[in-house]
Amino acid sequence: MDEGTSSSSSPVTSIPEEDARKDVIEALATTDIEYDVDGQPLVYAKSPYDANEDGEKDHENRLSLKLGDAVRVLNTSMGKGWWWVEVDGESGYVPSSFLGTEDDLRGAEEASWQNDEYFDQYATLKIHQEMLGDKPRTLAYQNAIKQCRADIEGKVVLDVGCGTGILSMMCARDGGAAKVYAVDASPLTTQVQKLVEANGLADRITVIRGKVEEIDIPEQVDLILSEWMGTFLLFEFMLESVLSARDLFLKPDGTLWPSQASLSLVPCSAADQADRVGFWSSLYGFDFSTLQDAARAEYHRMPIFNHTLQDGDCLAEPKKVVQLNMKTTTADDLEEISSPFEFRARQDGVMHGFASWFDVGFCPMSGSFSGSSDGGGGGSCGEDSGDDADGCVRLSTSPTSPQTHWNQDLCMLDESVQLWTGDVVRGTLTLTRNAEWRRHMHVRIDYAVLRDNETAHRACKTWGLWKC
Repeated sequence: MDEGTSSSSSPVTSIPEEDARKDVIEALATTDIEYDVDGQPLVYAKSPYDANEDGEKDHENRLSLKLGDAVRVLNTSMGKGWWWVEVDGESGYVPSSFLGTEDDLRGAEEASWQNDEYFDQYATLKIHQEMLGDKPRTLAYQNAIKQCRADIEGKVVLDVGCGTGILSMMCARDGGAAKVYAVDASPLTTQVQKLVEANGLADRITVIRGKVEEIDIPEQVDLILSEWMGTFLLFEFMLESVLSARDLFLKPDGTLWPSQASLSLVPCSAADQADRVGFWSSLYGFDFSTLQDAARAEYHRMPIFNHTLQDGDCLAEPKKVVQLNMKTTTADDLEEISSPFEFRARQDGVMHGFASWFDVGFCPMSGSFSGSSDGGGGGSCGEDSGDDADGCVRLSTSPTSPQTHWNQDLCMLDESVQLWTGDVVRGTLTLTRNAEWRRHMHVRIDYAVLRDNETAHRACKTWGLWKC
């Protein structure tokens, strides 16, 4: 159980146990109920339940549930809709509607991933046209493949989430790979097979429809590549599938592309977005200001993705607040990432929020790269794309790099803050994976503005991506 979520330090002992078999079977409308060694019905939490946030009385005798918790049913006659159960050795009430069989749990876990919706959206040509039309994105992969041809030639490659198969075909044609496994769970794989055949690469590219966690391939691979990045770097959590593929199929000395990833943050101005709330002030001679709180809640409860930072919007030097190494990052690491930050304002300006973007690097498979990638110049808000000093080809979505379809992400604050040159903005960024909707996440920023070593302003806010 999560700390602080149990009903009490010791279970209430005045609740008698009963033979709950019949009521559990009837309530769940199934005879497929498991039983523990004592013959008590064993069911599962098919949805999370937070007893601390339940506004009704007597919550001190309730247990919280996490998705997938095994629940031992002790008594079903405690009141309509409530069962007395045991979870991890603690006893208390839980709402019976949150419980189900193992089959119910599997269905709930599948729904929480929204896999059908997720994979179906990547079956449309519209979304792939946007990605293929993003030249900085696609050319970064192609440059890495071409510059590593000597290492890829004759090797085995796995393309996770292959989409239209563009990266698979680049590995075969430009990299000289002997074998490429192009894996995707969307219906588009039918079209990918036709593309592979039309380009004369069917002898080297095997197209597989399925989730990479569930497929079989007959050999270990030298290179795994994927374009898994999303809003705030992690949104949709396709990265977990890449990590699963790494653990299942990558040779010990194999390479992942991207090899590294980072998330940058900066306090910024965003007057155009602030004006959307300011619109609700006075209209046609009427006072509309009572709608401003509702407008703020509607417009700014989620990060604004695909935002374009303008010159001068960044009020401090950006900082990399998250850095991931694809060889060592685990799925558990993605559940919550927390990073402190500190910025010093380099100019006067109104801080309306925080902006973010990500960078990824494609590091050499062996020695070094030759040539360079199509990058842009550095600037006031970010760093340029191109080759790093360590020979890695880098793709940057910073505002001073060539524009990508991601652009930047913007988290608007509820209250703007005037910054003066030299002010310090200090705080913590926390990215938390949604416990129920597993492709979604929360972004929380706790911060304080320090002026002359005194706290001039302090606040925190949480944004949802997209389920809150």
